[in-house]
Parts: sequence; C-alpha cells; structure tokens
Amino acid sequence: MADIRKRAGAKGATYQVRYVVNAGRGYSYASFRTLKEARAFSENLGSLVAAPDSGVVSVADAVDRWLAICERTGRDGREKVEAETYKEYARRAKVMKEYSWAKLLHELVPPDIVAFRTWLLENKTRDLARRALSSFHSVLIEMKREGRLTTDPAAGVTIKAGGRYEDEDGEVEIPTDDEVRAIYAAADRLATKNAYMAERWARYRPLVYLAGFTGMRPSEYRGLSWKQIGGDHIRVTQRADKTGQIGPVKSRAGRRTLYIPSFLAEMLEVWRSECAASALDLVFPTSSGQPMALVNFRAGGWDPLMKEACLVDRIERDGKQIDVPRYTPYALRHYFASKLIEGGYDLKFIQQAMGHSKIEITFNVYGHLIRGREDHHRQSAEKLAHQILGPVARCGEFVANSLEAPE
Repeated sequence: MADIRKRAGAKGATYQVRYVVNAGRGYSYASFRTLKEARAFSENLGSLVAAPDSGVVSVADAVDRWLAICERTGRDGREKVEAETYKEYARRAKVMKEYSWAKLLHELVPPDIVAFRTWLLENKTRDLARRALSSFHSVLIEMKREGRLTTDPAAGVTIKAGGRYEDEDGEVEIPTDDEVRAIYAAADRLATKNAYMAERWARYRPLVYLAGFTGMRPSEYRGLSWKQIGGDHIRVTQRADKTGQIGPVKSRAGRRTLYIPSFLAEMLEVWRSECAASALDLVFPTSSGQPMALVNFRAGGWDPLMKEACLVDRIERDGKQIDVPRYTPYALRHYFASKLIEGGYDLKFIQQAMGHSKIEITFNVYGHLIRGREDHHRQSAEKLAHQILGPVARCGEFVANSLEAPE
C-alpha cells in the first residue's frame, strides 16, 4: 500500500511516495518532480517482490557476491578476471557500497538507480561514476541469473561516456597522412642513427609499423607472442596488463584475425632473428624476456619518435615551457580506423577489426569520421543514378524513359 504527498520546497513542489517495505515492518520514500511520475511509481510497486526462495539480500551483500564471482569463477561462463582488472572492480565495489542504500536488493526500482546515478555524478569523477554504474548493472544481472531478482531496475539507466580516446571536443585526435609518413620515416632514421639507437629501434621500428597497419591496442602488441603470427596474419588472443601480466583479451570481440602487408611480415621475420629469448615467446620483450611496460615504451620509444618526427607541441607547465608529444601511442590505432572508414569499409567489419564489443563503441569513438563521409555518400548516389539511368533528365521529366524496355 502506498500514498502520495505533495511537498513544498525551496526549489518548488515535489511529490513523495511512501510505501511499505520489509514485509510490512517499515516504510520507504521516493520523491518525484511531477505527480504523473509519482503515480507511475506507485502503480508499479506490485513488482517489488523477491524471487521465490531467493532469501533476503542487501545491496552490499550482492556487490560482494558479484566481486567474488569475478575473482573465483568468472561471470556467465567467462574466464575469471585478471588481477589488475579485479583491483579495478574492487575500487568500483567500494564506491557502490559507499552509497547509502535505503532498501534491500529486491526492493530496488528504476528511480532508486537514478538517485544512485545522481549521487555518483555529484560526488565522483564522471569516468568513475560511469564505471561504477556499469558495474552495478552487472551486479544486478548476476543476481537475476541466481534467482535473487525477477527484473533489472538498472536497465536503461546509464551515464554517457566521453570515451577514453576523446579530447575536450568529443573527438579523437587522429594524425594526418603526412604526419603518419613522418612517424614511419622517423622510425627508419632512428633505427640507423647510431649503434645504440639501432639496437633499441630494431625492436621499436617493427612495433610502430605493426601498430599503424593493424590498429592493435598497446596492451595487445605488448603481449603479442610469436605463435600468434602466421605469415600474412596475426591472431589476437592475449594481452599484457599494466603490471605486465599476460592474460586473455578482455572480451570475445577482442579475439580477432588481422592481416598484414608483405613488407611488414618480412620486417617481423628480420626482427625475429634478432629478438631476445623470451620464456613467454613474446615478439617485443624486454632484455629479460618480460612484457615491456607501456610507460617505458612511451619514455624510451614513443616520445623520442615524436621528437624525431617533429610532432611535439610547446606548452607551459609549472611556469616552464616544455615540449610534449602531439599524439599518444593510441594515435596509430585511431589512424588505422580512420583509413578503414575512408576506404568505405562496412561498419561491422570496422567494429570487428578494431575489436569493439559493441557497434556503439565504434560509433562513439569514430562517429564524427563516419558523419564526415556524407559528401562521399552523396557522390555515390549520383554515380549510381548515372549507372542505372544514363544522363538523367531534369526534375519534372520522366527520367526512366530512355531505359530500354525488357525483351
């Protein structure tokens, strides 16, 4: 049973729904800006029942249960998460439990999740808020699979991501064709500059070319093994996390086959004859045979490459003028995607080539490039009309009259 009360406040009137919880042992409250929303909430209160034989579970208990599943067995038939990923999930779990949940798990409804989202956005960074809300949705899905919930109250409640690849304008920074040529030319020069640089760039040079011609993520080529290379293609199956731990790629979509040009296959074979021995069979190992750390690659390889290619920008930091690289190592991945889009490849193909788990990710990251091809589409439409109809008459005339009738 529930009742609706109008409340007057400094920001105007709100409508408060009071309803029974905990099998009649108490009340809970939900506030709405309009009477319509309050009535809709009140009418749906009948769904607030636990699944049969589910037991009483608090939100904190559900979060702990989800975290344990991630660590020990893996969710929904997936492999258990890597140590570094588990640390990130534990950070999100701490945020989820920090919120003051006034209800038990089975009592949650969409307005409760919206309130949680508001709290996240007001008290955490947008990126952490988005990640915590996404993981809370995973918690609810897991509890539904276990029979502790009948519905998912978080369905449709999201925080739109700016994206880890996006700049302040919401678009990734992609180098031009000339800038990428400058990057490859700089890699060639560094590989022959002197004995010291030749030794270092015997490894970095094929890595840079590989990144640009496959769009692989830094974690993927840092964790790449020789057994994944098969002549004209590479099978992406594993990655190296931030700590250097080798593990499977994060999602099924990350498992993909990428084809490489013949010159790059030859370059990799030359490097293989010089590559240091690695118990992990890595293509780009450190001198000790371990995965190289991304921070070390950036400092020892990428930053000098940007300087050699004259792709640095002078900025002021702490009162000093310093040169910073114009792009990050991800720029070569973005460039690869941009060339696929420019080439008119099918979006599903681009999604698969980039290893995106959802087509929405492809749109979010590269949507501005896809929209930028409208002129190309317009030209294609005119070309198609010309192919079918020949020289097309002006508007108002029967454009198909010149077509030959079928025999």
